Amino acid sequence: MKINGFAAFGPRMKLEKFSYEKDIGENDVLVSVKYTTCTLGDTRFIDNFWGDTHYPLIPGAEIIGVIEETGKNVKSLRKGDAVGLGYQVGACFYCEYCLAGKEQFCQQQKLICLGEYGGFADSIIVDYRFVFKLSKNLVDPYVTPLMCSGLTVFSGIRKGSVRKGMKVGVIGVGNLGHLALQFLHKMGCSVTAFSHSEEKRDLMKKLGASETVDSISTSALHKIERQYDFLISTSSGPLDWSLYIKTLKPEGILCFVGLPPKEISFKAELLADYAQRSIIGNYVGSRKNMIDMLDFLSKNPVKAIGQVFNMEQVNDVVEKTRQNAISFSAILSN
Repeated sequence: MKINGFAAFGPRMKLEKFSYEKDIGENDVLVSVKYTTCTLGDTRFIDNFWGDTHYPLIPGAEIIGVIEETGKNVKSLRKGDAVGLGYQVGACFYCEYCLAGKEQFCQQQKLICLGEYGGFADSIIVDYRFVFKLSKNLVDPYVTPLMCSGLTVFSGIRKGSVRKGMKVGVIGVGNLGHLALQFLHKMGCSVTAFSHSEEKRDLMKKLGASETVDSISTSALHKIERQYDFLISTSSGPLDWSLYIKTLKPEGILCFVGLPPKEISFKAELLADYAQRSIIGNYVGSRKNMIDMLDFLSKNPVKAIGQVFNMEQVNDVVEKTRQNAISFSAILSN
């Protein structure tokens, strides 16, 4: 099967038209790509930021499309089904993590941008077990970013055992944060948005924040100590983490999904001095997390903010994403 896409052949090089051949295996499906996204992560893979990029590289790890063909073992999906898929597109299915339903920790996992071609193409062939049927209301360009970014924050929220009525906070209201804010609001939580961006105040309220706090204001953070059940940080910027830990209740949880590039520090005593606070991280999500998220979305609409571009504009979109010149999500359409 011939697939046509756009590939990078070296760091910071313009993407070029590129075709490759791939057979449809017995557990595979052929998906025609309707929408994909260009994220900061995609640009970093293109630029070999982490030193593990292999070229040629076809980025695009958040995809919505339509099933065109199925392998002989595929029974749950059929031609014409609308589907979504994300960063992880394979696993061994027999290691301790796969058997526990935590495929995202499989050491043999297959990932778009790390050995697998992605959605900057007309089609993609992947294992059907990482392809998820979408209800009609989810076939929307602004749902595409939820296939990985949305899954990451939803999975982190689930890991934090967040329940209706809890007081929670979102640190950083960008690509990940504006999705986390909507999820938590739709879950019935009282949500505080922590951001230093004055121009986003009205937007944060519109997305569900009951209050906003300046993320770098020492005095503002001191005023809200011991108030929060759960905080999810989507920020990669330098913050005073001791101040944030102090805002947690004695059994509160701080979950990192945005990862600061430099080491962070905090007073260890804040975790255990008259408290039992926890700090956790989260990496994408399991297949079960994806199914649960899609079920939640079918009843509680959450959509990304962003701009839609034609796939032929890919190089312009990549450069704008590098420069942080696109607000929230950049979505490519075939």
